[in-house]
Amino acid sequence: MFVIQSKDNNIARYVWRCLPSLLALGLWTAEVEVEARERKQHQQQQFVHEDPSIQYLCRGPLAEYAACQCKDDEGSVSCINTQFNDIRMFMAVSTHYKSLTSVTFHGNNFGELPSTPLFGDSSQSSLITLNISANYIVSLNSNILRGLPNLQRFDMSNNEIVLKESDVNFFVHTPLITELYLRHAFTSTINRTVQFEILMRMFEKANLKHLQTLDLSYNYLQSVPYTLPCPFPSLQLLDLRQNFLENLEVNGTCIRGIRTINLSRNKFITIPPLFQKMADANALPGVFLMRNAFHCDCNSENYIVWIRSTNVVS
Repeated sequence: MFVIQSKDNNIARYVWRCLPSLLALGLWTAEVEVEARERKQHQQQQFVHEDPSIQYLCRGPLAEYAACQCKDDEGSVSCINTQFNDIRMFMAVSTHYKSLTSVTFHGNNFGELPSTPLFGDSSQSSLITLNISANYIVSLNSNILRGLPNLQRFDMSNNEIVLKESDVNFFVHTPLITELYLRHAFTSTINRTVQFEILMRMFEKANLKHLQTLDLSYNYLQSVPYTLPCPFPSLQLLDLRQNFLENLEVNGTCIRGIRTINLSRNKFITIPPLFQKMADANALPGVFLMRNAFHCDCNSENYIVWIRSTNVVS
């Protein structure tokens, strides 16, 4: 029931007479809007049928790049080999996407990461996977992972990272990481010992008690810290492939839960007695992958006998 109050009875009578028309106009407008939406959806479906890639078009500035694909149903943004050099592209992602689960920026020229959070002040609490590999990243900053409390898979492989003292808090914002990929991430051969000391402090400060996979392959490592596996009580895979290791001297008590330590394609020519002792006392069966160019001569009997008798090498 409509109640119309007016000091002018003529106006009131006029409104009453026009009311059916106004209601009809409102219903007609609503129908037109519904038809327009349905027509737009139909056109979009036709476009997708003709060109399936259209459904992966991104929003915002990323829409200008064919190498960027955004899948709303999966909550993913991926820009591969786009050669971006403006780190603000991450801010553009955060502006147009609020509930992402996966972000990949691979094959760009970022160089230095910002001193502020990568995605700005807004939290991307649903983000599980972040891949910023192969971006010529040299310098890190301790704030870039702030606002990503549920990050589980983080890939910084194939960069040129040089660590600084100020980077020690880099991982403290992401305590739930389970997979950390640093393959070919530290290519500089200058101050390797200092670099690894900083990296170990980064690990220790972060308390990565859920980490299961740590990939340090292809980093030209000649040695690793004695305590390397110790900050990670849940570690299952330690990948040290394709380095320059001739031995592995680590705290044996910290490898007892690890299922695979990949030492393939290093510089092992023999297996030192201390390594044998550490492995036999602490390692699970089949833990060590030891595909190396071992020497075989009259002095090789010790390690050959050990390899044949132990169950920790596969």
